[in-house]
Amino acid sequence: MCKLFTLQSFMKLILQEGQSLVLLWWATYYNQAVYGLVDKLGSLVVRLVFLPFEESSYATFARSASGKDPNKDRRLGSSLTEALKLVLLIGLVFMAFGPSYAYSLIRLLYGQKWSDGEASTALRYYCIYIIVLAMNGTSESFLHAVAKEKQLVQSNLSTFMFAIIHVVLNILLINSAGAVGLILANSINMILRIAYSGVFIKQYFQDSSSFSFYRCLPSGWKVLLFSGITTIISERIFLDRENFWPTFFVHFSIGVTCFCMSSFVLYRRERSFINRIIRFRDHSD
Repeated sequence: MCKLFTLQSFMKLILQEGQSLVLLWWATYYNQAVYGLVDKLGSLVVRLVFLPFEESSYATFARSASGKDPNKDRRLGSSLTEALKLVLLIGLVFMAFGPSYAYSLIRLLYGQKWSDGEASTALRYYCIYIIVLAMNGTSESFLHAVAKEKQLVQSNLSTFMFAIIHVVLNILLINSAGAVGLILANSINMILRIAYSGVFIKQYFQDSSSFSFYRCLPSGWKVLLFSGITTIISERIFLDRENFWPTFFVHFSIGVTCFCMSSFVLYRRERSFINRIIRFRDHSD
């Protein structure tokens, strides 16, 4: 098992550094700067929210999978459902509000020089990329926590193949789409890994009704979709880049209204789930 996890870490290192080498050898200095700026902003969510959650999820899955408890599958299914629902909820929030406020955020933080370039477009795509990043982390945590040795070997081989595909996609897309191409390559890689983990999860629970992918979808996803469409229309109609500040406050107020409405609907429909998350955070559950 030690050898397997060492090999797995080595493959992830190749995956991570392979992208850095592609940036160094094939990307222009401008694309390097744009991707670095967007990646640093987006990775704040990953480092502060998703990475600690993935580590705690892995520990929870591994603890639930150990032993010979007859209710093991039920506990695992419940834990996985709630973990995926939480990361989906966070990802959907970023997907709903991120693209329509990416330009404004870059403008506020770095000025018009960067916001009027490729950086704001890349950040829009990164906000959508966050949801697949979150789903991949949680689904792979489950796979690594419950898989047998042979299954881990197969997982490592698939990770190696996906890493090669990822590097090739980086090389192809960076020349045609710049920093956005790198984000698209990352998204395709994550979707492939999610599909592999999803097949494993489906096979693991094939004789049990304790888990369903459909139950992982938050009940209020439609209101988030509506909010996303509304804020995109608001940006197109109200936000004027030449007259930024007065029009930004109008656009921002519409976003706050949509966010409050979405929060209210989500809390009403997912009250018990949200309360369990709050109790878990306070260590009272």
